[in-house]
Amino acid sequence: MSTRKHLKYKYLKTKIALSQTIQQLLEINRKRRFFKEDPVRENKLNEELKVLNATAEIQARTLKGYEESIQALERA
Repeated sequence: MSTRKHLKYKYLKTKIALSQTIQQLLEINRKRRFFKEDPVRENKLNEELKVLNATAEIQARTLKGYEESIQALERA
């Protein structure tokens, strides 16, 4: 597999993973509306939210790096 194809493959895989992470974040935000009276459950959701936010941030940075690398290869 060429470098460009390999980068595009990793880019697509990361993009899919980021999309799934965002969907999980949205689902947790929907659940939080219903569990406001249950502090234990809300704390658990908040912890999950922190982890997913950190994961999404890392995936977004990785995606941006792949985009820049692909653009640099296309210019060369």
